[in-house]
Amino acid sequence: MKFMIIFWALYMLVFCIPFPIFIYMMTSETLTEPRNSLEVSYIYLGISIAIWLYVLVFFINNLFVKTFKAKNTISHIVNNGISRNAKILDYKLIKYNAKANINLIHITLSFLNLRNILIEHEMMFHDTKPEEKRFATGNTVKVLLNPNTSEEPYFILSGQKTKFNTGNMILRILFVIFMIVYVLGLYSYFYIRESFDFGWRFLTFMHPVLFSGVMFLLTILVYQMIAGKFFNNTKNEQILFAGRNAEADIISVSQTGLTINDQPQIMFQVSFKDFRGSEHIAVYKKIVSLLNLASVPKEGKIEIMYDENNPKKITIPRMN
Repeated sequence: MKFMIIFWALYMLVFCIPFPIFIYMMTSETLTEPRNSLEVSYIYLGISIAIWLYVLVFFINNLFVKTFKAKNTISHIVNNGISRNAKILDYKLIKYNAKANINLIHITLSFLNLRNILIEHEMMFHDTKPEEKRFATGNTVKVLLNPNTSEEPYFILSGQKTKFNTGNMILRILFVIFMIVYVLGLYSYFYIRESFDFGWRFLTFMHPVLFSGVMFLLTILVYQMIAGKFFNNTKNEQILFAGRNAEADIISVSQTGLTINDQPQIMFQVSFKDFRGSEHIAVYKKIVSLLNLASVPKEGKIEIMYDENNPKKITIPRMN
C-alpha cells in the first residue's frame, strides 16, 4: 500500500506538474499574436476550469469526506451494531513493531451474518496488546455487524476505537493547500506572462493551464480503473454479510480469458432455488490462483450466497 501511494505521488509530482510546463516552455514560441479566436479560447478556459474543479473535488472527497464518513459509520456501528460471537479459525503474524509493541496480524473469523448464516471472513489489522494473545487460533471474540450494508465497513471488532492520525491528516491538508495554490498560481502566472491585450486567447490544448489538468484527470481515471477491479470484492462482501445461502447446481465452468497477475478468471454458471422456492440461473466470476485451479469444481453442487432482493447477484465464498 505504501509503495502504491509513493508511486502515484511521484507520478503526479513529475508527470502532472513539471512535465506539462517543461514541454510547453521548450516548444512554445514567443507570443506575438492571439493563438486562438475568442470563442475557442473561452472553450479551452471553460474545459480547464471544469477539469480542475473535478480534480480538486476528487482529492477533497477521497482525502477528507470519505475518511470522516468512515469514522461516522464506525461510531454508528459501535452504538447500533448487531453483536455476534466470532471464532478465530486462523492467525498469522505479518509484522512485529518492537518499538511500539504492536503486531500487524491477519486472522480468519467465523460468525453469523445478518441472516444468521455462518460465514468466514479474513481481516488484517494492528493488535495493540499482543501480550494478551486475544486473537490466537481457537479463541472467541465479539464483532459488531453494520445493520446498513450499503456502507463500509460491514463489521468491526467489539471495542474497536478510531482516531485520526495527526501526521497523516496534516500531510493531506498540506497537499490540498498545495494543489489549490498550484492551480491558482498556474492561471495567474501564465495570464500575466502571456495575455498582453489578448485576454485568454493564448490558451491551447497543450498549454499547462489545460494540459496539466488533463494529466491529473488521466491519472485519476487510471486510479479509478485499478480501484474498480476491487469493486467486485465490495459487492461480494455485501452479499456475504447480508445474503442467504443456497446449494447450487453447476451448469458450466470456464475461463474468461482475463488474467490478473497471471491468475486466470473463472466464470461459473449455476442454477439454484432461493428461500421462496423460485429457481434462478446466475453467473459468477472469480480470480483463482494457479495453485488452486485443479481444485475448482467443474460439476455437481456448490455452496453459494445470494442477494435475496436480487438473486442474480451471487458469490461463492469457498471453492473447496
